[in-house]
Amino acid sequence: MIRIYFDWNVISNYKREDFLDFRSFIELHKDYLQFPYSPAHFSDLMKSYKPDNPYFNEDLNNLDFLAERHFLRWGKNGMEFLFCSPKEYFEIEKEREDLFPLINMEEIIKDLDEIDVGNGKIETLFKEIFESLPINLPNKVEKEETFKKMLPYLNENSTVWDLMNNIFPFAKKLLQDKEYYKDFRKTIADNGFKLDPNSGNWEIDDVINNIDAFLHERGLNLTFSEYVKSSFEHRKEPITKYEYYTNAYLMLDMIGYKSDKLPKPTDNMQNIHNDAEHSFYAAHCDFFVVADKKLRVKAKVLYHQLNIQTIVISPEDFIGTIKEKMHIQNLDQHFLNAVFTLIKSENLIESYAKSEGNEVEIFAFKLPIFYFNFFNFVVYEDYPEHEGVIITFKRAFKNFSRGIFFTESERVINRVSKFFGYENEEDLTLKIKKFVYSDEKVDFIWKFEAGFVKLERDEETKRPILVYIVSSKQLI
Repeated sequence: MIRIYFDWNVISNYKREDFLDFRSFIELHKDYLQFPYSPAHFSDLMKSYKPDNPYFNEDLNNLDFLAERHFLRWGKNGMEFLFCSPKEYFEIEKEREDLFPLINMEEIIKDLDEIDVGNGKIETLFKEIFESLPINLPNKVEKEETFKKMLPYLNENSTVWDLMNNIFPFAKKLLQDKEYYKDFRKTIADNGFKLDPNSGNWEIDDVINNIDAFLHERGLNLTFSEYVKSSFEHRKEPITKYEYYTNAYLMLDMIGYKSDKLPKPTDNMQNIHNDAEHSFYAAHCDFFVVADKKLRVKAKVLYHQLNIQTIVISPEDFIGTIKEKMHIQNLDQHFLNAVFTLIKSENLIESYAKSEGNEVEIFAFKLPIFYFNFFNFVVYEDYPEHEGVIITFKRAFKNFSRGIFFTESERVINRVSKFFGYENEEDLTLKIKKFVYSDEKVDFIWKFEAGFVKLERDEETKRPILVYIVSSKQLI
């Protein structure tokens, strides 16, 4: 399946009349396509949550139809490919509490008050310790406008307890108060930490290099990448892909590269963070369809920097682009003839010539389409001494993704099996389940006049691979 990620604007516009062709195309070809969703979709969706809001229910229904049960989520151990429908996830989200009201240091340590440590209550001891520790603000820092915006109630006499009580209100205000965030961003700009207004016209390939130069001019001996990572230097754990990406995206906005104007009354910094997350999750897909132009450009910048080959397109380009990449079988053409039309010299990415002790020539190509709407690379091996060739189709990712959903395996196996023929439907279903869900070695083999076809599992990646073993004599 071709994996496609929609930003929230595409989902929310999906119900509109001018998206009729868009919807019709998806309904016609949905078996070839996959539209995973993420927590970022729900961060956007839940803004309009009211039990009697028909638009909310329509958006949820559309998301449920598109995503089915394909859920991407960043977890403790990295990206998780989960099986949960949007409607199921909604039942969890609607009960989720806003954490900010709960983050109150006075209330948090009150819960410890029942613990007696001999000479007093632990609440009292904690508070006394933190109140006795000064934060020792340098005079220069205290006078800086940026610091005043962040923590206006702290001064040279403040304690660690004061800092703990002020940091969470600042974070809440920054995230939820649009004008506060915009004012904070302006304060940073007024202090000279803003890109040239012409930066929006930079070529995608030049943006990060130009920002590196900007940081150097401001006296920071750091690249953009190093600057993003510097926020995490204080801890032992290395920065994760999720942390790096979302912070890099926010940094672009903060220093004035395609900054979001937050035009709607309900917009705030959370919108920018949601966009960062959408862009991050889309980096695990083949295509990112984006209605928001600034999000589209910032995603392209970071994808270029990180060598993520996810293709970013607008909704207007969606149908034409996906049509070109889909594999629609031509039943009037022999499947091998069709294969050879896909192996093109301009798509060659690697080759290994025949040498002493190595009788095979190997060529690897990127496919111009998704073969069987799944495979995107092919390896061609020529064995002249044995008068045979082996053609192996693989699914490889040149982005953040390292996994696939079980349904992706199930559907491509089913599609290949139907094309080459499988008489016993019940046996096919059982065999597919074994292939996908067990460690048992399971192969599908079909014979034809020039050789045979084999569908097997790559034991390293656990993804299906499709192999054509062909006699050269039969091809002549």
